[in-house]
Amino acid sequence: MDDQAGTTAVAVVVCCRDRAALLEQALVHVQAALREGDELVVVDSASADPEVQRVVTSAGARLVVCDEPGLSRARNAGWRATTAPVVLFTDDDCRPLPGWRDAAAQVFSDDTVGAAWGAVTADRDSAVPLSAGDADAQEVHQDTVLSGVGHGASMAFRRAALERLGGFDELLGAGGRFPAGEDKDALWRAFTAGWRSVAAPGMAVTHVVHRDTAAATRVMGAYGRGAGAVARKRVGEVGVRRIARDELWLHGALPLLRHVRHGRWVQARAVLLRLLGFLRGWWGARRFAVVDGHLAPRP
Repeated sequence: MDDQAGTTAVAVVVCCRDRAALLEQALVHVQAALREGDELVVVDSASADPEVQRVVTSAGARLVVCDEPGLSRARNAGWRATTAPVVLFTDDDCRPLPGWRDAAAQVFSDDTVGAAWGAVTADRDSAVPLSAGDADAQEVHQDTVLSGVGHGASMAFRRAALERLGGFDELLGAGGRFPAGEDKDALWRAFTAGWRSVAAPGMAVTHVVHRDTAAATRVMGAYGRGAGAVARKRVGEVGVRRIARDELWLHGALPLLRHVRHGRWVQARAVLLRLLGFLRGWWGARRFAVVDGHLAPRP
């Protein structure tokens, strides 16, 4: 590994809400990846279970507590509690693979890179996969389909980029009004702010599949709502026709028809819920303006 990976300090932020057992195992893998001088912050996102804070204390990690839930709110509190030039995010249900931290540090040796994402692979097969796998896109461009970009289970930002963006949009993400999409939105906004947003080889994690099929299917609806709100934010930059092609056709009607054709009814229902969620998020976001890249109530 290049010396740059060892000398660049990295801050790792892990957010958790009432999933102490998953968090405990995640921290084992995260701490194994850290180097001297790195920071580790765990954000307790308004957990009802005090066990989360006990796990953090036992692991010797720094604890930040948010009184209000919301993944974007928690991530913002986490990175603002650190000082390292590179901030690396993962989730409490993920297990970083060897080389994860060093791959994140390495990609930012290129001064033009402001944001990066890594591969997220499920630990077992499931009827409704929620893990990102190897995302289709390798770099964000003006014509990038954001559904093909990696997600927050393994993403990293240059601190200067997060500061310029004002962090994550707190109306997006789990616990927010539009309960997903904050990760892709931030990767897109880093690009529009003049940074490169790229896939980082080796910045990989394993996602622990802990939801049953019914719960995973419901999450697909939430993904759609977030995607709809993010698309509404982007429409002035890429146009309605492009949004319709990418989201309603490529990631909506087309896979839905394929699943129905092959009798994959569980998968078809999940895609349909995402599509309906997208329309709901698109419609709901009309009530908000975009102020400095963030959704805000219209005056």
